[in-house]
Amino acid sequence: PKEFARENVLKAVAEFVVCDDQSLAVANKPTFRNCLVAMRTNTSKADLPSTHDISTYIHNSFVEFLSTIKTRIQ
Repeated sequence: PKEFARENVLKAVAEFVVCDDQSLAVANKPTFRNCLVAMRTNTSKADLPSTHDISTYIHNSFVEFLSTIKTRIQ
């Protein structure tokens, strides 16, 4: 992504959690959140995804993926 957007951060953190087999709790760890803030210094707390946000995003992405597969099979 070329521009900062909350959705891009959410997607990137979700991919990090899923692909690197990380705990969802990593999203709420201060050291991890500080890394995200260091990448964009004017980040607000609202810009950072919570564990709930990531869990919901992963769930919704999986449901969408299954729906796509179901459509292709039919």
